[in-house]
Amino acid sequence: MTLQYARLFQLRAGIQLIAESGPMSKEELIEALRQRKTIDADETATEGADDIIEQLRDANLIKNSEEGYRLTSEEEFNDNRVVLTYSGEEVVGAEDQRAQADRILANIMYQHPMLLVLSKFIYRKGPVKDYEVMREFDGDAFIGDKMNQFTIDMGLNLLEDADVIEPVENGYIQERWPVRLFAHIIYKEYSDLIGDGGSVREPELFERLETLYGIPRSTFDNYITRLHTAGIVSEGSYKQLILNEDVLEGAKIHE
Repeated sequence: MTLQYARLFQLRAGIQLIAESGPMSKEELIEALRQRKTIDADETATEGADDIIEQLRDANLIKNSEEGYRLTSEEEFNDNRVVLTYSGEEVVGAEDQRAQADRILANIMYQHPMLLVLSKFIYRKGPVKDYEVMREFDGDAFIGDKMNQFTIDMGLNLLEDADVIEPVENGYIQERWPVRLFAHIIYKEYSDLIGDGGSVREPELFERLETLYGIPRSTFDNYITRLHTAGIVSEGSYKQLILNEDVLEGAKIHE
């Protein structure tokens, strides 16, 4: 499985079309995407629409049924017990387009955790040029996700679309924190801090993330609460944090 050539606004358009019309055949969905003019200048081409449909299916946002392509339901996701991901119905139910895009990206990051690695590198080292990202990761694999020039370029496009990274004159810099990136970094820094003591104090962990990644306290507190809800972290005594390794394994956020 590799990243498809589909941008975030195209994926959102596909989700919205099914939400508005109900289940659609592949032919109907392709034609509707063309009418939205979200593919490319050649409106007779099907490759763009095929990529959008395949990426939405790979991200478990749509599912092919007897009636046609439909949105996945929250019940289907609850049965899979996968955290920090969303059903197609939950994406449509988000309060605005920005929240919808965040939820789509969360599912793509689950299927393609290399996006976490690219994000972390830019957050830690930024500003970095795209050729520096290529030099660092070309040929690498993260949880079986192979990186090459195409997937890295597509990954940077998706992260830019979602305002996770921002292009500036001297390269990419960090912008908005996605929760999956936060969980990945928590695992990495928690593992480095834990040493022989068997626990990590929350103030110490925040200080490390603030120093290395420049995360504000409000974002840290908000996302720690979300990780509590997802079952990834729990509190011990004296402001200790405990990570649930089984949940981390299922979330595809650690190396």
